[in-house]
Amino acid sequence: MTSTTTLSNNDTNMERYFHAELKDIKTDILKMGEASINMVRDSIVALRTNDRTLALQVRGMDDTVDELEKKIDREAVRYLTLFGPVGADVRLLMAARDVSHDLERIADEASGIARRITRSSSKAESLSSNLLAIPKMAELAVLMLEDALDVFFRLDAKKAEEVISRDDEVDYLYRENYQILFGEEDFLPLDMITAVELMFISKSIERIADHATNIAEHAVFLGSGEDIRHRRA
Repeated sequence: MTSTTTLSNNDTNMERYFHAELKDIKTDILKMGEASINMVRDSIVALRTNDRTLALQVRGMDDTVDELEKKIDREAVRYLTLFGPVGADVRLLMAARDVSHDLERIADEASGIARRITRSSSKAESLSSNLLAIPKMAELAVLMLEDALDVFFRLDAKKAEEVISRDDEVDYLYRENYQILFGEEDFLPLDMITAVELMFISKSIERIADHATNIAEHAVFLGSGEDIRHRRA
């Protein structure tokens, strides 16, 4: 009787340990998400205000996100190796690694925007004066990212689909920016370097929205088991 009770207690303790490990991974994804969102927001504020100090701070935050990605990867591999999870736990671990990669790429795009501000004060001033639809794109992309992380943690497949559909609006604004800058008519009296820089920034935000879409797709996968990646292709 005693040995059976001890075994039962050990099983319970192990189950709690499993859950604690998964909770740690979720917590680190949340930290990554918050850091990435702040980097995107701050990079756009720095762009609009030509704040080189804030831009440098954004670039410095990239290392924190990188370290969190590596930590999540180690935690997921360790969990898979030691505990041999099945079913929903395996899907969660796979999705966690993919989501952490998307968040790392988002942080990289925000850092890239910040880097363009710190290159030259005169060019940065020209950028901040001719932002086209970039602030609106960034606002939409940040909202998509916030909602994508929310549905990922709540496994809300229906809301995730709604997040995914909003990527079209960001894509439309990106194409509109391109048409204004490089269409047949010259709408803005900008030098070519400034125009190219604006398109790179616009592309970075479009990619941020794409990564938010990926995260929402992982939420659908976790919530329903359906893999909808590449469905829109």
